[in-house]
Amino acid sequence: MRKQILQALLQAPHTKNQALPSVRTLMSTFNAGSATVQAVLRQLEEEKQIYKIRGKGCFWGTTPTHFFIPAPRESATERLEKEFEKDWEHGTYKPDKPLPLLKELADKYNVSQPLLRKFLAQKISDGLMQQVGRRYFFSHTSDIQAKIGASRKLSEIIFVTRCNSWGGFNAESERELDFLRLVYRFAGAGKYKLIPLGMHEASGVLIDRSGKTVQLSDYPNAIGAIISTLLVQKPLFLLQIFSSAQFPVAVWWEHPLNEIPKHFMDKFHWAFFNSTFGELPGIELGNYLKMQGVKKIAYFSPYHNSSWSQDRLTGLQKSGLEVEAFTDNEFASPWDYKQIARMRVAKHSVEAYARKLQKKKMIKWVSASNVNRNEKLKNAEWWVCVNDDVADIFIEMAEDGLCTLPGNENSPNIISFDNSAESYMLRVKSYDFNTEALVDQMFYYIGNPDIGKNKIHQISGNVVEK
Repeated sequence: MRKQILQALLQAPHTKNQALPSVRTLMSTFNAGSATVQAVLRQLEEEKQIYKIRGKGCFWGTTPTHFFIPAPRESATERLEKEFEKDWEHGTYKPDKPLPLLKELADKYNVSQPLLRKFLAQKISDGLMQQVGRRYFFSHTSDIQAKIGASRKLSEIIFVTRCNSWGGFNAESERELDFLRLVYRFAGAGKYKLIPLGMHEASGVLIDRSGKTVQLSDYPNAIGAIISTLLVQKPLFLLQIFSSAQFPVAVWWEHPLNEIPKHFMDKFHWAFFNSTFGELPGIELGNYLKMQGVKKIAYFSPYHNSSWSQDRLTGLQKSGLEVEAFTDNEFASPWDYKQIARMRVAKHSVEAYARKLQKKKMIKWVSASNVNRNEKLKNAEWWVCVNDDVADIFIEMAEDGLCTLPGNENSPNIISFDNSAESYMLRVKSYDFNTEALVDQMFYYIGNPDIGKNKIHQISGNVVEK
């Protein structure tokens, strides 16, 4: 009986410092006497499999040298607050649409309707929501005009991206182009007049689309600004131009999260929005694979001289997956490869040459002649690529006989980040950064500056299956 109980305990899932069932529970479970159960626990303690705390019970692992006071148990209201906030940042709820019916929300969050009504009543009291009949809506500020000045026409929003010396702008990625289109779309839907400006870093000036240098004071009717920092090398300088703005500023922050200038967060009506940096995308993609029963993956990135590539790797590891990393630290983004190509080949050949440079690095990782390759890759159930371009190159290499992808030929186990149009053509599962929710919430903040100010809004995404 002792042997049976011992094996059952060791084989049951458990983690370090997790409590074992009580003696009374073990006696009842195995229909054993107290002496038998106590003998099993003594054996486990002698083998240093468990430790005892007087008055508390037995715990897995060795006796800790110090103890932590356990965090108070999360209340139903606290859990509801956290899950509701996560759904908002995921874009589940739209600012211009009512929330689902009360019964649907109560079922979704597994709470009672009275508790849910109390939670929403507090949101209404905080000015975040309003109730019309039986439906709940996100609040829309009705007195912005009074706050900014009744004499102003409240229709203009300044929209700033990087630009060249004459104010021109060319999107370097599909995601950047999506962002541009969505900003114009939401501006049209909200009946805003969008004022597109560019910031030329070399000269440090704002330029309109006609090539004319402008000042912030040229737009007295502006009620807000939307700023993109994508591929802006000195984003602090760009933000400084708007330091005197008397209106809310929503920033798409495409840089490491720890580099957000704190004094802008504290002093002004500013809010920062991010979807691609940080560990969250890697954690969410990792959790998706774990739900499919995946345990070990290989991670590939030829842009590992960047915090976003490093963060995605860290996120995958934090999700609990076993990760073999194949990375190259020479460059920080696909844009860097294109810059090298621009210096070496004609304009029409830039894309092809940049792809050739990436492919050359990737062949080394998976080549059959690589001694360490087979050992590292043989147990990887899935290949995770830092973006869709890398997945595309691997599929091309497999078709040319340069590598063998995990899974089967018709449905290889390869997944990536970006969810670009390319991933649909390749039928590759890919993580979508939810740019639509990003832009939607930026516009919502401009119209409701007291909601979400002085905060980093981390927009979560999801894996899209093809």
